[in-house]
Amino acid sequence: MNKPLEGKHSLVTGASRGIGAAIAKRLAADGATVTLTYVGSKANADEVVKEIVDAGGTARAVKADASVRGDGAKAVAEVLEQHGSLEILVSNAGINISKPIDLLTDADY
Repeated sequence: MNKPLEGKHSLVTGASRGIGAAIAKRLAADGATVTLTYVGSKANADEVVKEIVDAGGTARAVKADASVRGDGAKAVAEVLEQHGSLEILVSNAGINISKPIDLLTDADY
């Protein structure tokens, strides 16, 4: 089987569900080790990790909130400590605020 990302280390933010989980699973299927971040549900993150591991991949979850200054750096540092390098970063974490852009506040960001 062709694994074009073999030996590469990835970090996917907001990967405990939805698009982020799908990205994490695909990276793993292509051979990358995956570190995924979550905020709300450790159980969801653990389920994504389990699915990756059960499929023969390597993954782990770390709690990191993209809205908290320093949490992103902490997640990157954990990947570097664990693997020594980070080749793939998917900045997927986000929220949807339904209001006009001129009404967004610093707190919204």
